[in-house]
This record gives sequence, structure tokens and C-alpha cells, in this order.
Amino acid sequence: MTNKVRTMLEGMYDIINEEFNDPVKTWDNLIDFIATDYYGALLIQLNHKFEWYFNNNKLADSIIKIYDPDLLKTEYYDHLGEMYLEKIVSKRKIGRNSSNLVSDKITDVLVESLISKTDQKIRIFDPNVGNGRLLMAAHKQAPNAVFYGVDTDQRLIRIAFTNFAIHGITAYLLNANRMRHETDISKENGRYNWQYANRWYSCMDKLKPLTYQKSQNKPSTLSSDNKRRTNS
Repeated sequence: MTNKVRTMLEGMYDIINEEFNDPVKTWDNLIDFIATDYYGALLIQLNHKFEWYFNNNKLADSIIKIYDPDLLKTEYYDHLGEMYLEKIVSKRKIGRNSSNLVSDKITDVLVESLISKTDQKIRIFDPNVGNGRLLMAAHKQAPNAVFYGVDTDQRLIRIAFTNFAIHGITAYLLNANRMRHETDISKENGRYNWQYANRWYSCMDKLKPLTYQKSQNKPSTLSSDNKRRTNS
């Protein structure tokens, strides 16, 4: 891993922060910018059209000079998750300190103990997806898998969504509380709730509650605190 990607992201953060002078607003706009650049369909979900960028030629020119979307793809690493932890969670005490922010080596060893290397199109579910670091490691083990993740922290899910968009990983991420909301796709409420996956803004108020019935056809489960694995 080099420092080129991190240097670029830090430079973009500093430029945007000159406009907002607010670390949280800066972070949200940085993530919006990168995610939309890789996944244009996201634009219709946003409640803005990047006025802060298009109405400020000096800011836009400064970002264009350093932003290289191809460079982001060269490093399969969660730079965004680390930046969020350092700039927002640690300093501003906003959001959750994701348990998934462990070293790549530990993450890889953990995932390898849970999922055998395969080219099959299996489904893998992380019930505490956080910023998506575990699923990024799982993608190396199962590159054709379809990934599902749930988390209560919307900003962490946005990081995961952006990481997956950068690296072309097929994933469905749901902002939900698994203690309250049904996420089992074998149940009616679960199937209903997953229609709200990959929404940039929270739809937790629209989700249906847990139901208690025998479930079937569960996807593979991947979690740092759950070492059971059942392939569909």
C-alpha cells in the first residue's frame, strides 16, 4: 500500500473543509462526491445537486487538479473508513467506532476461517457490516458472491457503499436495527424491508418489525462475533 490514495483523499477533504469549516459537513459532502462519481444513479437520491461544487469555480478547479478516480481503484483498502474514524468519530465523538476497523491481515485471517475460497455465486450476510471491511475481505475469497449487510450507523454504511462502488462489488446494504427490524429474507417482513437497501438516506422509520417463525434459505453469515457459516 502506498500513500498516494490517502494523500489525495486528505487533500480533497481539506479543500472542501475550506468551504464548510465543519468536519461533519465536509465529510458528508466528500462521501457524496466520491460515491456519486462511481455510481451515478445515486444522484436522484440526494437532496442536493452539488451546488457547493458547481457554484465555486476555485473549489472545483482545486478538486479536479488532485482527484483521480482511477487511482482510488488501484488500492483495495479502506482508506475512507480510517479517515472517518480519525476525523469524525475520534475527534467529534459522532457515530460508532466500527468493530470492523481492524488490520487487513487480521480481517483476512478471520474471513478465511469463515468462508472457503470459491467462485460460486453464493450469498454472504454480515449482520454488523459497519464500513464494509469484512465484506471487502470476503470478496477476495468469493469474488462472485452477492453481499448483504445491515448496520444501525448510516454514515458507516455509506462508507461501505462507496468502497463497494469503487471496486465493483455487488452488495445490498440496509440501515436497520436487527433487534427491532426483520432482516431475514425468508420472511415476509424481511423481504419487504430489503427493498430499502442501498438508500443514501435512512428509511428505518419505514421498516417492519421482527417476526418469529422458522426461517429457511439464509445466506452465508459473516460476522466478527458470529463464526457460524451456512451456505445457501
